[in-house]
Amino acid sequence: MPSGSAAWATFTASRKEAARLWCDLVKRHARLRRLNWKWPSRARWMLWVKRKYPGLSAQSAQQIVTEFCEAVWSARQLRKNGHGDASYPWRLPKYHNVTYTNQDARVRAGTLLLPNGKSGTLSVRIPATVTLPGKMMEVHVAFGRIRIVCKISDGARHAVGVIGVDLGVNTLIAAGDDKNAVLVSGREAKATVQWRAKKLASISEAQSSRVKGSRRWRRLQRRKYRMLDKSQFRIRDIIHKATRIVADTFPNASAIVGKPFNDAARKMAGKQAQQVSSACNAKIIRLLDYKCSGAVEVPEPYTSQTCPVCGERRRCGRVFRCECGFVAPRDVVGFTNIRRIGLHGKMTFSPVIVDISFVRPIRKYPVATRVVPAEPRHVART
Repeated sequence: MPSGSAAWATFTASRKEAARLWCDLVKRHARLRRLNWKWPSRARWMLWVKRKYPGLSAQSAQQIVTEFCEAVWSARQLRKNGHGDASYPWRLPKYHNVTYTNQDARVRAGTLLLPNGKSGTLSVRIPATVTLPGKMMEVHVAFGRIRIVCKISDGARHAVGVIGVDLGVNTLIAAGDDKNAVLVSGREAKATVQWRAKKLASISEAQSSRVKGSRRWRRLQRRKYRMLDKSQFRIRDIIHKATRIVADTFPNASAIVGKPFNDAARKMAGKQAQQVSSACNAKIIRLLDYKCSGAVEVPEPYTSQTCPVCGERRRCGRVFRCECGFVAPRDVVGFTNIRRIGLHGKMTFSPVIVDISFVRPIRKYPVATRVVPAEPRHVART
């Protein structure tokens, strides 16, 4: 706890300022409910709280706003689920606990430094017997105790196998090893991107004929933001489910991903380039790195145009057909060559026989794997 009258004054002033912010939020929430107005978003409250409470740091004030918005949301969900006795925040406390993020809190020479704006900086001596187990994320200060939240990294995950991953538009993710392959359809994501572009064009056209800042213009602006949020949430849901399919099909496998936006992608036509740029490839790679045992990017020039059996290069449609007799979906050719580049540093050529599963990410019921006996050596089984 604080030691000395100056530290206690800072401690008390910061908790009183936090209580003043909490009480203002309680009063405004009660007034909005009484008038039957819509509760503003957390982002708007973040703007509202800016520079209004000088006795707190900006991060601490935002943490209190987040805590209050979560309390309102929890009470609303409980009431929707039939718990009518659930009450919204209504108490007007004299003191409130203060939360500090790792952007504010600092540990220097065994002392925890907690800034509080104009109230001053609170210094708390950490006992020599206390050792932080990981990276400090948050500090919660209450009367009589201080709680430090640390992030502890998981143990090292040992990779079981290596898969190649080819990212695309019609096929969002094509992943596999030398035995099995899974192709996740990207039609849902592509349709969402096209719907967003059409809606955005129509709203922008309607706004161009209105006076900027007028009531009708603001209505269209709100409609545009709602549409953009809806499409963003849908795309996020699709890529989460697509990467989960890959992680469940190849558990604990490390992924070798073809690096997107290469020189060939920059030379493509405008419409196709827009689809590729909206494919969220960077997010997919981050999710694969999180859900699998790591993800490594490698160059992917001509990986979908080179036969993995004989090495002949040819352009093709969705199905790759080579004169040597190898026939397979183009995405299978792509991830096979990407995997070999990651393993050997270059494309190597040998027979390919894999079982291919076609999956849709947001389908309620899983699509059964279609397996047809393959001819020896040069045919991928689908």
